[in-house]
Amino acid sequence: MKSHRTRLRMTTKLAFAIVLSLSVQTGSLAFAERVNLTSQSLPSKALTAAAATVPTTYADTQTTLAPRSDGPKDAQEVTQFLDRFFANDAIKRKAGAVSVAVVRDGQVLATKGYGVVDQVSKAPVDPDKTTFRIASVSKIFTATAIMQLVDQGKLSLQDNIEKFLDGYKVKNPFNKPVTIAMLLTHTTGFEVRDPDASNFLFDSKTKPMSLKEATFNNFPSVVREPGTSYMYDNFASRLQGYIVEKVSGESFSDYVTKHVFKPLGMTSSSFTQTDDLVIRLAATYGPTGAANPFYELSPSPLPEGGVITTSSDMARYMNAFLNGGKAADGTVILSADSVKAMSTYHMSINAAVPDTTYGFEAPFLPSKVNGQFTIAKGGDILGFSSIVWFLPDSKTGIFVTYNTNGDLRDDLFGAFMDHYYAGQSTTVGEPGFQQQTQEELRSFEGLYSDLRSSTFITKVTASGKGKLTVFDAVNGQQELTQVGKLLFVDEKSKLLAFGLDPQGKVNYLKYSNPVSYSAKKPAALGFPDITADHPYAAYILSNQSLGLFADDPTKPFKPTDTVSRGTFIHALFTELNVPSSANPSEFVDIDSSPYAAEIQAAKEFGILTGTGSGKFEPERPILREEAAVIVERLLVISGQQPSPITHKLAPGTDSWAISAVNTMLNLKLYGPEVTVTNGVTDFASKRELNKQELAALQYLLLLPQQD
Repeated sequence: MKSHRTRLRMTTKLAFAIVLSLSVQTGSLAFAERVNLTSQSLPSKALTAAAATVPTTYADTQTTLAPRSDGPKDAQEVTQFLDRFFANDAIKRKAGAVSVAVVRDGQVLATKGYGVVDQVSKAPVDPDKTTFRIASVSKIFTATAIMQLVDQGKLSLQDNIEKFLDGYKVKNPFNKPVTIAMLLTHTTGFEVRDPDASNFLFDSKTKPMSLKEATFNNFPSVVREPGTSYMYDNFASRLQGYIVEKVSGESFSDYVTKHVFKPLGMTSSSFTQTDDLVIRLAATYGPTGAANPFYELSPSPLPEGGVITTSSDMARYMNAFLNGGKAADGTVILSADSVKAMSTYHMSINAAVPDTTYGFEAPFLPSKVNGQFTIAKGGDILGFSSIVWFLPDSKTGIFVTYNTNGDLRDDLFGAFMDHYYAGQSTTVGEPGFQQQTQEELRSFEGLYSDLRSSTFITKVTASGKGKLTVFDAVNGQQELTQVGKLLFVDEKSKLLAFGLDPQGKVNYLKYSNPVSYSAKKPAALGFPDITADHPYAAYILSNQSLGLFADDPTKPFKPTDTVSRGTFIHALFTELNVPSSANPSEFVDIDSSPYAAEIQAAKEFGILTGTGSGKFEPERPILREEAAVIVERLLVISGQQPSPITHKLAPGTDSWAISAVNTMLNLKLYGPEVTVTNGVTDFASKRELNKQELAALQYLLLLPQQD
């Protein structure tokens, strides 16, 4: 029997797998994608988007100070603004420890701490001493190190990365190498390599991997033409760190300390978790109020997200960067050309929707920039969220970090920009543009799969002249109006931009996920026995378009064929990108099943208990109520709590499946097979699940039913 610790570890791995495969996050999508091992929340409809941030109403956080239009200038006024903002009850509920810094034109206008370091000592947050994990904001220091080496002529932005890989050959089917510049702009075309539970070490006896080992242990292949698409890429930043080591001859952490932190006087900053920094780290807390355990990161150092720092130290970096790479005492850490390159967008799906500079990305709330050219970098890791944003034209920088995972930074960004740049607006669209007809807009129609989270799907339909109807699990259904040839705006002023391939065909869009494109999926080929009026045609053909079926399109789909228990596990694990197990089978009857490794993983994750006597019965058709229980367990592991709403069910559901059946009904995870008569719902719990019903479930896990 597996120990409780082993089971917990396996369950944690599953939570990571589901959350990372299904989530798209409008707030950060940074190092750990706001992953919370104990309380990841999901939308109420399905297992579809694990961290969609809905900004609060900015009016709730406005101060009573008179708005300005020329930016922050007076230190006393900035302090008053921050004090009033963080005194707001709604804001105080979002974090127990906050540290913030505001700079302009070489001056530190404010460094402030709010709340307490921990609930035991109640010591106030000190912006000079209290440290925070800043997650992906660390990437700006990694990019800075790369640009320093460019300044020194030790590498070129156009260098093929293979030059620095000790003879390793990147798996790249395209006649175009991956370059240093592509690492910086996250346009490598790499397969996704995102963090998982192995990056967090809670046992102090476990030794972190080395940067070299972690880099080559799971090196991604290139799956899209390099330089043609944007996907937030943690591995690209990790590889930058390794290249810094190769070129400089120093360890990455030592290099950044020696050439960035120390010259700027950032004495409380490091990629190495030193005792001095850890002892000053703000505590973080779980949903029950219990303190989260301390963890170390692996590999060590972690170029994509390992910095611990203070807001006072961040003020030193912000001022130097905004001063053309030169600190107040004349110390130069970057050339003016490198600062300009890091402040210029080099990748944009549309001029109105920029993607990345060298080290920064577009703000996550573009409608709140109020006409100001802005670059930003957000970060999230277990227990901490941060953001830094610069307005280079006025040499203004703002940094905030806090001890929770949430959208407080979005509130501050909106309130700050509205207060200091009041009355200014951002105009979008092409003047005099003639909207296209509904027929002309059909070229945009289809399903789009997020490059980073392939199970996050966007559906686009042409709905009228100059109009698209767009549906996804973050924004729900929105009507968008065309304001440019490839540019649309929704009812909330959120922009959607399309990209074209060299042949002029639509290939990408950028909308709900600010840090990744979504690729247009090919049209469904269909099946001989699935007609347009088939009741499950929409589900079956959509899943075929998304690549969820291995069925031969020239042969009948056989929609009413039953689904075996093993096939059901395989279908879910394949759809959700859940990893298989390499361990021996715990069920006595699955070794001959082609899905044995997935069934074993499901057992380890705690979503299967078997049918008794050590058996699973992989070939037996799965009952609908059995399928419901498995889905509910997946939902619970990923953070979804069963709904208290119950339905009046037709007789036939076993007591152990009632909660699961209600969950399926509440989330509308079913097709037309479920009927309601005189207020009684028939889920057909005892009937065997068939292929068309599985198709409906798979599709609705990705795109919930619309109200």
